[in-house]
Amino acid sequence: MLSYILLTYLLCCIGWILYKFLIRKKLSSKSQRFALLSILLFSFAIPLFFVQNASPIALVSNDHSTPDTYILEESIFVDFCPIGEVLEACYQQAITSDEFCECDNISKDNLLVYQDQAFYNFLSWQESAFWKIMAGGAVVLFLLIVLNIGYLINLIRSSRVEKRNIEGKAFNILYPNKELSVASFKLLKPYIIWQKEMDGLSESETDAILSHEITHITQGDTWVKLMVSLMQILWFINPFYYFIKKELNHLSEYIADEVAVTKMGNAKEYASLLLKMKTNQKLAMAHAFSEKSILKDRIKHILAKQKKGNPMVNLLGISLIALLFCGISQTAYPLLDQQIDKLKIYQTLGEESVKTGRTTFCKKCMQKELEEACFE
Repeated sequence: MLSYILLTYLLCCIGWILYKFLIRKKLSSKSQRFALLSILLFSFAIPLFFVQNASPIALVSNDHSTPDTYILEESIFVDFCPIGEVLEACYQQAITSDEFCECDNISKDNLLVYQDQAFYNFLSWQESAFWKIMAGGAVVLFLLIVLNIGYLINLIRSSRVEKRNIEGKAFNILYPNKELSVASFKLLKPYIIWQKEMDGLSESETDAILSHEITHITQGDTWVKLMVSLMQILWFINPFYYFIKKELNHLSEYIADEVAVTKMGNAKEYASLLLKMKTNQKLAMAHAFSEKSILKDRIKHILAKQKKGNPMVNLLGISLIALLFCGISQTAYPLLDQQIDKLKIYQTLGEESVKTGRTTFCKKCMQKELEEACFE
């Protein structure tokens, strides 16, 4: 499990770097959003394929009469196999101790030695802290998601609802009891939060605002934000996740603004509308669960020349990213898994050393404990 999580962190990091330096400036807002969502999904899904298809690793034993006991790979014991004078000292200790192990013939190749190592101690501390942070973060984030959904449900129940047909589609216009920003979301039905003060706007301005909010609904921004929030449970301490999340929120607004500009027909007039609404904070357009205002960035984007999307380029780029992620996963997963197994062996030997007071052990006799530690 830990190997899988670390691999998702690695892919997320590589995906963000590719997006930041190779993809961002060459694609339209929609294509950028599609690329980022693909990177998130690939980071989660592709490692699962390698975890599920990871072949069992084998522990080579010198006892050829028991082939069924081959489970773990010999290479993961390299750090714990004594050599030279240490090996001779461990062997002498083993053959002179009456209760060392149950083997009829003690082999030097089966000896393992536990030595306190700062590197593995650091990894053990990191692992313990990692799982505690993950567990605490998961609980907090899950509660926040539930509270956000509960807030929206309560908002629907406490607001006056007006059904309106816009461009052939039915929408529920919410008039809340308290002043809220103009926003939109979709649970089972699409909702747009509105204010009576909006009646003072011109018809073209109203249509532009509605187009902006409807775009959030049609492109599924509420569900995307919910999905991305759920990913945070696994990536609570992944800094690149927060970069991607922020970028997705910006792109969501950029795409909605582009549709609104098309509806209004003039980018400068729409930018002026945003500034006018900013002077009255309660009218500021803000999609549900959005971050702090990004008005300055939105206006820059509105006034800039928009890039045109190319479906074939998008498909080619996403395919290349998927292939790259597969290659990285195929190479990195075994290495990560092997390092995690080494840590588990170190921890198991340490626990056994505390119990017995010994530092030398028989690999064959401890086989069951080592298997359980590596495959837990």
